[in-house]
Amino acid sequence: MTARGRLTRKIGVVAAGRAANTASILAVYALVARAWTPEECGLFGAVWLVGNALIPVFLFGLPTSLLYFFPRRGEPRLLVGQVMLCLAASGLALAGSLWLWGEELADVLVQAASDGEQVAAYLLLFLPYLFAAVAAGGAEAALVAADREHYLAWLQLAMSGALVAGAGGALGLGWTPAQVLALFSGLGVLRLLAIYWLVRLALAGGRWWGWEGLGELMRYARPVGFNDAVNSLSRYVDRFVILHFFAAGTFAEYHFGAIEVPISLLLSAVTAVLIPEISRLFQADRLDEILALWQRAVSRLALLVLPLAAFLLAFAGPLIGWLFPEYDRSAWVFRIYLLVLPLRCAAYNPLLVGMGKARWALWSSVGDLCCNIGLSLALIGYLQVAHPAWAFLGPAVATTVVTYLQVAFLLAAISWHLRCGLHRLLPWGRLLRISAGVGAAAVVSRWVSADVGGDFLQVIVGGMCFVVLVAIVTWANPQDRAELTHTWRALTRVP
Repeated sequence: MTARGRLTRKIGVVAAGRAANTASILAVYALVARAWTPEECGLFGAVWLVGNALIPVFLFGLPTSLLYFFPRRGEPRLLVGQVMLCLAASGLALAGSLWLWGEELADVLVQAASDGEQVAAYLLLFLPYLFAAVAAGGAEAALVAADREHYLAWLQLAMSGALVAGAGGALGLGWTPAQVLALFSGLGVLRLLAIYWLVRLALAGGRWWGWEGLGELMRYARPVGFNDAVNSLSRYVDRFVILHFFAAGTFAEYHFGAIEVPISLLLSAVTAVLIPEISRLFQADRLDEILALWQRAVSRLALLVLPLAAFLLAFAGPLIGWLFPEYDRSAWVFRIYLLVLPLRCAAYNPLLVGMGKARWALWSSVGDLCCNIGLSLALIGYLQVAHPAWAFLGPAVATTVVTYLQVAFLLAAISWHLRCGLHRLLPWGRLLRISAGVGAAAVVSRWVSADVGGDFLQVIVGGMCFVVLVAIVTWANPQDRAELTHTWRALTRVP
């Protein structure tokens, strides 16, 4: 297999596992939305929000640093052992902090005192899951760097099935949020033990611990960790604002509308695979190859991201109506968030991190966080006076606007470091052509399915029509056809 095919296959395998995990979370939300009241769903979502926001903070950038140093170090076990031990200690620190101050944190985040007490109690049950998620971060990166990504993908598939089964208990057996969270904690610990065992199998002999290189590792991880922490807070700041200013039921409406489209998981897979390659190429000052590698990744991502964005924008109403029947207003949050999806054709921060320019990514994230907080509060203040029923949409609008500004800054920074103009940085003409084609296909598909049965049938019929139209449009272009053929062969070829 060629180097390009190997990278494509690797990205596909990593993305498949992470997409399964994201799909399982979506299935969990859909199940609990049918089983519990909006208030219970809101409190359950608040616990997930706190956990997902804090986990990247306590990873301290160490998984990314492992990916960066893995091709540069001669003792992989030593590097992996250092990262895994540091993250196990960090996971304990996260669990201990929430054990001691979880109630105070809940009081700050949640408006009603009774709701804050309930969130604090749920957090205690969720502590083993959070510890395991942080402690496993280095092991996941190690499997990808050691070309054992299929181990990780299979483990993620198994974990995804177990999470969905646990949420099914809420709907079928009447389990409470406390029972479901306790089950998820047990599953998280089992996954941690399994992934440690897989890492031991994947790496050859050698030492698991030593002080050599630890200082360099931590110095590199520091700005990456700050960037990841700020990015995480910026990513969820809108939901924290909603949780603070609105009741738990309204937070549930917003939280279900702000569901994560699996593209970000595909981007994280691209990140995990490309950072070691970019690190190696930048060390050799092969900037043209970095640009070519990035453009290939953008072109292939566009063939997936842009059609998905067009379809979801056209079918946001029936899709949310099918997944969350009692949460009609969630569709508006979903639509606003989808306006950001076309930007996910590229991974911006990881390119700077791979070139050793993590500080640029950090400052862009700090600016994003500050602007997001300010604009979210301003829009909520204005809308609560002018249009109170729609005030909860203010943070979603703020997040979308600020994300576009951040991407503009990152493109300028990447252009500067690669010493190329913005006109050469991305395949602009191709992106516009694909957008026009899939946009037309989405409009036609929505028109065809508009009067078909209920929400589920509209999504299915419209989706089938859309796939056929996009396949015709894509296959008619030789360049797109060649990219799809190459990607498919790389993903399906036995290594």
